[in-house]
Amino acid sequence: MSYWNKALEEILSAGEIMIYGAGVMGRAVKSCLESAPYEIKVTRFIVQSLQENPKHVGGVPVIDISHASLYRDAWIVAALHERNMPGALRQLSEAGFRHVVPLSFDSDEWSDIRGNWFQNLYSEQQEAYISLNEVMTEGFRIYVAHSAADRVLKEPMTDCSFEIPIQVGAALTDKRLAILRDDQGDHISHKNRKYCELTALYWIWKNDNTKYVGLSHYRRRFDISEQLAMWLPESDIDAVLTVPVLNLKGVRAQYCSDHIASDWNVMMEAVKDLFPEYWSTANKVQKSNYYYAYNMFIARREILNRYCEWLFPILFRCEEVIGEREDAYQGRYLGFLAERLMTIFFEHHKKEYKTAIARKHFIAEKESCVI
Repeated sequence: MSYWNKALEEILSAGEIMIYGAGVMGRAVKSCLESAPYEIKVTRFIVQSLQENPKHVGGVPVIDISHASLYRDAWIVAALHERNMPGALRQLSEAGFRHVVPLSFDSDEWSDIRGNWFQNLYSEQQEAYISLNEVMTEGFRIYVAHSAADRVLKEPMTDCSFEIPIQVGAALTDKRLAILRDDQGDHISHKNRKYCELTALYWIWKNDNTKYVGLSHYRRRFDISEQLAMWLPESDIDAVLTVPVLNLKGVRAQYCSDHIASDWNVMMEAVKDLFPEYWSTANKVQKSNYYYAYNMFIARREILNRYCEWLFPILFRCEEVIGEREDAYQGRYLGFLAERLMTIFFEHHKKEYKTAIARKHFIAEKESCVI
């Protein structure tokens, strides 16, 4: 899938929609969204008056806006010509509808939605659909992890051309937040509550072949410009990490203070048993006072593959020994352990890989969302 925008994000998150407008545009939107790759359920059409409209369109009932008060909490896609949009939005607002996505005939959003639909059609017909955006970014991508638990942020975020949204934990929810999901292909999406954003990393490892690829979060982004993104794959930089986190008590001591000490011991035993050549580095890291956090990194494909071939066997062993945690926060232990394991891996290879440090941009959530 090549195209993504805010309107599409809202539609996918809703899961099912009603369409305002049952004309040519509304019917095209229904046809597009109900089929692959979207498969969104359209429950009703809303029109200004039933006098000039049928009672059903494609098996979906058509209702008058004056009789639509029961559905004011539904997500509405206003599918109209641009000249009719202002009046329709005003009418929907006055009728009490709170979730309205405008989709006019000439809008970029509608073009993007059609683009993904046509890309899927080409695939079914075994024809090549070449997206210029993909051609430009196929050598460098940063996947941005989103989940059904994402908070509302203070500032709107616009994805750069090289940032690809991916929904993590998609196997655990009916909500659809992104076209790309971690439950497609070879995946461990169902383990997301323990593995956190690592279900996206596993998906990247198994299903992506980008030459220079990374992972970030919906509200933790690499501070990288478009110009730098174009230069990086051609540079001599092998990997990019974020500014380290300081643990003045020591990495192990701080982990055991914040989390469950026995989990750390299981991790260290797994490293010693599965990859004994890393034991000395692991021991050095646990006594040091910094680590690279957030499971955020960018690396050449061969390095990412090598890292995942090392990381996931250790995590799978830890999961086998530790099992489930009743506490939801401590239940994310594999994600927490992986942050420290990432430090062990790159510390072990620091003479082999040329690593650069990038700023991380953190986006705070809106105050009203703070618990």
